[in-house]
Amino acid sequence: MAALFLKLVLSFKHLITRVWTTTQQTKNGYGLMALKIGFLGAGRMASAMISRLLEQGYQVKVWNRSAAKITPLVAKGAIACTSPGEAANDVDAVISFMADDIAAETVWLGDNGALGAMTPGALAIECSTLSHGFVVELSTKIMTAGCLYIDAPVTAVPAQVAVGETMFLVGADDTVLKQARPIMESVANRIVHFGPIGSGTIYKLMNNLLGAVHIAAAAELVAVAQKAGLDGNLVAETFANGAVASRAGVMTIPGMISGNHNEGIHFTTALRAKDAGYAMWLANELGVDLPVGRSATEMFDRAIEAGFGDLAQSAVLETIRGR
Repeated sequence: MAALFLKLVLSFKHLITRVWTTTQQTKNGYGLMALKIGFLGAGRMASAMISRLLEQGYQVKVWNRSAAKITPLVAKGAIACTSPGEAANDVDAVISFMADDIAAETVWLGDNGALGAMTPGALAIECSTLSHGFVVELSTKIMTAGCLYIDAPVTAVPAQVAVGETMFLVGADDTVLKQARPIMESVANRIVHFGPIGSGTIYKLMNNLLGAVHIAAAAELVAVAQKAGLDGNLVAETFANGAVASRAGVMTIPGMISGNHNEGIHFTTALRAKDAGYAMWLANELGVDLPVGRSATEMFDRAIEAGFGDLAQSAVLETIRGR
C-alpha cells in the first residue's frame, strides 16, 4: 500500500509539473523559456529590469558602454556582449534603456548597431525617454527594416522595477503590443496603452516635466524655509503629510534639507534637465506655450551649468542659494 501511495504521489507531482510548464510555455501564445532578449544598457533602471527578467526565466544578452556594470548581471545568468549588434543577434526582442537621443541613435543605428543584427519580425522595445521627434524617426527606420517597434518609456524607480512594479507608457500598434505583452508583463504591474507610436513618449515627457516643476517649487519652499530659520526636518515632515505633497517633492526635499546630493540617487539633475528640455521641444512642435514648465526647465539648466548634473535632483536647490 505504501509503495502504491508513493507512486500515486509521484505521478500527481509529475502531472502538476507538466501542467505548470505547459501553462508557462503557452501563455499568450508564446513560450517563456524559449524567448531570448537582447538588452542595450545596464544603468540603474536597466539592471533592475534585467535582474527581473532573469528571475522570470528569460535568456538575456546584455551590452553596456561600461562593461564593468554587466559583471553583477553575468553572475545572475546574463550573457555579456561586446557590441549592441551582438546583443541583438538571434533574439526575439531587443530592449533599450539609453540616456538620450544621441545614445539611442548610436546603439540602434551606429556601427555594430542593434538594428543591423536583428531578425526580421523581432521586437524593438524602446524604454528610453527620448524626444518625440526622434522616436517617430527611429520607429520608421526600425519598421522599414522589417522589425516591430514599441514606444515604451517607463515610470518607476529601480526598486520598483526589480520587484515587477514597472509601469509602461506605451505607444504601439495593438497587434505589436499583444506580441510584446508576455515580456512586458513579466516586469510590469501596469501597461498603459495611449495609442500609436509616439503617444507613450508624449505622456512620459509631460509627466517628467511636471516632476521638474514639482521639484523646482519644492526647492523654493526649502530655500525660503531655511533662510527664515525653520526646522528642516519639520518642514520635510509637514510637506510629506500635506495636501500639496507630490512624490517628486517627497523624494527630493530630504536631500535639499540635508544638503547631501550625492547619496540615494534615483535620477540625476542632468537626466531631469534633459527630459524637461525634450518636453519643451514637444510643446514647441505643437505650438503650446508652457511658462511654468519653461521656468522649471531653466532652473535645471542653470544647475547643469553650475556643475550639478551628476548629482541628485535635490541639487537644483543650489541654484537658488547661488552656490
